[in-house]
Amino acid sequence: MSTHGEGILDILIHHIGDTPLIRFSLWGIDLSITKHVVTMWLVCGILCAILFTAASKFSSNSLERPSRLMSLVEIFVNFIRDDIAKPFVGKNYRKFLPFFCTQFLFILFCNLFGLFPFGKTITANLAVTMGLALVTFIITQIYGMSRQGIIRYWKHLVPNGVPIILLPIIVLNEFIGLFTKPFALMIRLFANMLGGHIILLVLLYLIIMFQRTTIGIGAVPMSVAVGLLDIFQCILQAYIFTFLSAIYIGMAGSEAH
Repeated sequence: MSTHGEGILDILIHHIGDTPLIRFSLWGIDLSITKHVVTMWLVCGILCAILFTAASKFSSNSLERPSRLMSLVEIFVNFIRDDIAKPFVGKNYRKFLPFFCTQFLFILFCNLFGLFPFGKTITANLAVTMGLALVTFIITQIYGMSRQGIIRYWKHLVPNGVPIILLPIIVLNEFIGLFTKPFALMIRLFANMLGGHIILLVLLYLIIMFQRTTIGIGAVPMSVAVGLLDIFQCILQAYIFTFLSAIYIGMAGSEAH
């Protein structure tokens, strides 16, 4: 059993873990190029190639006969505009539409990339999800201060009508609340992607462990079902992350914030 345990652990670490390819540090800061960094570069390159190709077709071709790529990109953009940006950000949604489109597609492609045999699940890396959540947090604070003014925006930490004896507790609670939102974004994406891939890899490993037994045979359809569910989860988690980001940004710019 120990051999099997070590085997599945090695598979999980290989699929989810990150290892440096080129070690590099500057002023004591580790700037090594790792497998996850290379995967992010690859995802960015694929997205740029797809979107630049679609943009060039939009500018050169007639919209009366759009190509399949143009139609696919248009579906994604319209979906993010009508179902995420408009309802939750409001009249200023246009300035955030490129950000939401980039965020959604980047997370989606990173999630899907981990389903390939030699792919890396970089959204199961806390550093990656923290970086994504941090970008949302910074944009939220900047937008809130630009819309309401710096003093008025931070004044919401001290609600009106609160008894003086409760004021320190309320202020601390409101201040902590600023950071619980990006923390929830970070943990939600990390935990869902990590858990989903672990379940799928465990089921696939059961097929190897119990090849000609009932367990091994039963693991095959279960693996297919979980694999399909994992594809849906990749799309769902990209949507939820972008959806919550839009809510947080919209709330920061709201007069009732």
